Amino acid sequence: MTATPLTPQLQECVQEAYRLFARYRIGRRLTVCHCPCCMSEETETALVETPLREIPARLLSEYTNSAHGWDEAGETEIARDMRFFLPRYLQLIAQDDAPCYMGLEMCLRRLGYAHWRQNWPNEEVELLSAFFDALVRAWAVRLDIDHWPSGVYLQHDIGDVLSLVATAGGDLERALAVLEACPDPGGALHIAALRAKLVYRRGEVSYHDAILDGAPEAKKAIADFLKRSEFDTRIENALFATADADLQSILSRAV
Repeated sequence: MTATPLTPQLQECVQEAYRLFARYRIGRRLTVCHCPCCMSEETETALVETPLREIPARLLSEYTNSAHGWDEAGETEIARDMRFFLPRYLQLIAQDDAPCYMGLEMCLRRLGYAHWRQNWPNEEVELLSAFFDALVRAWAVRLDIDHWPSGVYLQHDIGDVLSLVATAGGDLERALAVLEACPDPGGALHIAALRAKLVYRRGEVSYHDAILDGAPEAKKAIADFLKRSEFDTRIENALFATADADLQSILSRAV
């Protein structure tokens, strides 16, 4: 797979992550499940012997699938191992090569157990938060189109990034504020595309995302964000400002 070029902001965050998390080390054994559905001992050996910057997404996905739970006590076990691998996670995510068989949205889900925004050192918290900001901005300018029998859609669903932030225990309200501040047409287009996931039932409006079914507060936050009336005008202005029929189709569905 050809790596997607990183934006300068993402590149800066990734390099800082390699510097900041370099103090964490792993041993010859990882805290992982070796059941038939999880990681084999051969895969574990390959993972610990591969230089961090060279671990492919497929191999790191095995760790994502096999390291269950969280143990922060004494900076050991999964908490230590996950921090060691975290720079490579961020790099692969930024390159559109998410190290998770279930997709981008779930690849940092283990951080959701860590309560890292409350428990980690400030510099680690600020770095991870800045990465999420940069990822939202990077996706907001991506306007590649997919044509399906059901209609025209953006290839890069920024809802996947919002789900990633939420499942990782990040600051979803901050991510939404970053999206709102993204310049048009990208910002308006991605907000319009997200509005297609709103479900109207019995006078209530909800946001449809199966990944977030266990996080109703996150779904409510996204729905409340998308319902804001000022986005009507913003989307209309973007609609009249573009001559691209595909982009007009996406925008018009949200007006």
